[in-house]
Amino acid sequence: MATVTYTAVLDGGAERVWGVLKRFADISQWHPAITQSVIENGQPDGLVGCIRRLTLQDGAILREQLLSVDAVKLQFSYRFVDAPLPVDNYVLTVRLIPLTGEDKTVIMWSATFDTRAPDPEGQWTSTIESLIVGGHDSLQLHLNQTASA
Repeated sequence: MATVTYTAVLDGGAERVWGVLKRFADISQWHPAITQSVIENGQPDGLVGCIRRLTLQDGAILREQLLSVDAVKLQFSYRFVDAPLPVDNYVLTVRLIPLTGEDKTVIMWSATFDTRAPDPEGQWTSTIESLIVGGHDSLQLHLNQTASA
């Protein structure tokens, strides 16, 4: 099983960052690779077990199921249900850690997955890492834009 972990500091308090991330269906509002995101079957956004359907820039569809949400620990996990990547058992956990006395938050992104074929060069690990880093950068840009709005 492969693991990708990315930890960084976001400009913005943890409650503000959590306010963005806990809206599971709203990822298309801040992630430029996602043109549309909706919760399937009329389920409430943020309900454990709900599935969000994402339409990517290239028209590909990605479906993700929310596995856990902990508003006290400021963390959530989801898994791929259907994805245009050759990986199985993909689970991503996002955790926020407030920095005391600062308007900054430590964010930890951690994904585990199996590749469907041998990946000795680590191509799919690199791809997953670039998706996480791109998502992180998009989240920071969104926080910057909405702070000045």
